[in-house]
Amino acid sequence: MSLASVAPSSVDQDRLAQEEPSQRFGFLRVTTVEGGAQNLVGPTAPPGRRPAGAIGVGIHIKGTAVLVQDDRAQRCAPGDVFVIDMARPYTVRELGDFRLHFFRIPVAALGVPDEDRTVLWGVHRQSGDGVVQLLAPLLEAIADSVASYSQHVAHRLAGSVTDLLGTLVSERTVSERTDSGAPDDNADRTGMVRRIRSFVNENLGDRELSPEMIAAHHHVSVRYLHKAFVSEGTTISRWIQQRRLEECRRELARLGQATSSVAAVAKRWGFVNAAHFSRSFRAAYGISPSDWLRVRSAGGSTAPHDQDTGVPLLAG
Repeated sequence: MSLASVAPSSVDQDRLAQEEPSQRFGFLRVTTVEGGAQNLVGPTAPPGRRPAGAIGVGIHIKGTAVLVQDDRAQRCAPGDVFVIDMARPYTVRELGDFRLHFFRIPVAALGVPDEDRTVLWGVHRQSGDGVVQLLAPLLEAIADSVASYSQHVAHRLAGSVTDLLGTLVSERTVSERTDSGAPDDNADRTGMVRRIRSFVNENLGDRELSPEMIAAHHHVSVRYLHKAFVSEGTTISRWIQQRRLEECRRELARLGQATSSVAAVAKRWGFVNAAHFSRSFRAAYGISPSDWLRVRSAGGSTAPHDQDTGVPLLAG
């Protein structure tokens, strides 16, 4: 759909980010917006006062809209989920009477690298198979009964939202690689990568886990092992660290199990050096592991918030 084909509305306002009252749900902010045909635009604040490191996730309950961001226009129907970068200009053009739920999510809580988040921007249909079929009903249920959940449950459900968004990134990334049409001329190598991934996931806590150990276990050379992972867009060592960080992040986020120290969690998942773990965690998620533990286990009350938006400033 071209931008020229979308007739502009006579009303332009930033109701998603500022004007509508929002409710806190764990580390999320939830807003319900409804009305007649209009443009919901943003950000209207100057760059220095825009929500730092936040994405917006909306689900349309009633009405049809056109989402415009980065010179791309996509139609959004009831049940569809859309994702926007709130730091860059966007317009949600409502074409008639509508109702939608909108969630503001700190990028640091999402835990997805900048380059991987690009697959999230735009409209995701609930009509097809995949993660959106799980995500959309969860967003709607949360928005319809925000006040009914305890703080403990709210944080766990907020974590489920970010986990599903992370899974959506993985789903879309795999789909893009498949759609690229790159021929898999080595089925044996594909099977080997699958077995290696399974082996790594089963042995993440082993501090001796290394390319040399993995190659010896699978009776291949280290050179072959590295070559097998070239098509995965990463190295085996980098992927091992990514998986360890993911498991540390999940464990630190589990409420009711926060008795372990950050160092103990890091050691349990194979990190030998606590300082290296802390640096790696912050580089991956934009927040230190101790701050992440406090935000997820203490209801987020220890994290500073943007005065205008209420978005936790987790990346500082």
